This record gives sequence, C-alpha cells and structure tokens, in this order.
Amino acid sequence: MKYQNATIDLETLDTETTAKILSIGIVPFNFGEQVSFEELCNRPSSFYIKIDIDSYNQLTSFTESSSTKDWWEKQGEEARHVLEESELDLLLPVALSMIKQHLAEHVEPLKKDQGQIFCRGYDFDGGILDHAFQQCCITQPWRYNRFRCVRTVIDTLAGTRNGYVKEEHPDGFIHHHALHDAAKDTLSMITLEMGRR
Repeated sequence: MKYQNATIDLETLDTETTAKILSIGIVPFNFGEQVSFEELCNRPSSFYIKIDIDSYNQLTSFTESSSTKDWWEKQGEEARHVLEESELDLLLPVALSMIKQHLAEHVEPLKKDQGQIFCRGYDFDGGILDHAFQQCCITQPWRYNRFRCVRTVIDTLAGTRNGYVKEEHPDGFIHHHALHDAAKDTLSMITLEMGRR
C-alpha cells in the first residue's frame, strides 16, 4: 500500500536553508484514516534517521549558528539525544538516498495530482532538504511544488493563526524529536480534517 501524503520534520543546527541536518522524521499517511500517535511512530512506513555530524567535514556549504546551538542547550534531555553521536548515525548522502528509496516505496509519486509532502513551514524543511540533496548531487524525490505547510492546514481547519492546536501531548511524545513531531503534526491534521466531515 502506498500513502497519498507524508509529513517530514527536521532537526537542524541553523535556521537557514544551508543548515546542517541532525535528524529527519518521515510519517506517510492518508487523510481519513483512523490511527494513533503510537501507530504513526511505529508502523513500517514511518522512518527516522539520525545524521553523522562528521558528514559535514567534507561538505563545506552547510552552516550552524551559535543561537541555534544555544537553543538546543535549553531543550529537554530527551530532545538533546540528537546531539549525541551514535554508531547508528548515517552519513548525509547515505541518509538522503535511503529517504528517496523509502518515499518511493511508501508514498505515491511526488508529482502533480499525486503524492504531497507536508512540513511545518515548507520554506524551512523543504528548503533545507532541497539544499542537502543538491549539495550531495542526489536528485530530489519530489517534483516542483510538492511541499505543503502543516501550519496552514491547521490554521485553516482549526480557525487558528499560529499553526498549533491546544491539545495534550500524546503519551510518549518527545518535543523536538523529528519522528515524534512529524507524527503529532500528522495526527493533528487527520483529526481536524475528520472533524470537518
């Protein structure tokens, strides 16, 4: 089964499109499905990958900012795991190739009238991902104009203006964990859309 959409979330070391990526979370989904946060995080179509920070030693066009690094120091201990090196971390080009393959396996082709990518601000996650694919000389898995903004969907459906719904965090949720943030945004969009039916 291929899903019609996917939510992607990034954790980074800068807010510019040139930002060094720390981790990427991907949650494919369909509007109208009934699913829990836990299932969104754990089903085989969801994907979490942590980037080896040494990737950027050979890639000079990526940036980090002291303000973002300071911001990370103020986050919860569980969120800061993304800053710790792990033997499971992957070099950026390897990670991007895996993401491209994963999206092809689990999401409809990312082109006109087919699969769409939702991000919390298409110009943030989308721009950073485009830059990463270009710098690693890997063709992006999406075609022109595939990114949609999670905040716009939430504001439209909930009548808000800040891209958030007031709700309790799901059990086990870790704020600023790329997979958890993508799953929570996905769940918010699905729930709001169901409420409009």
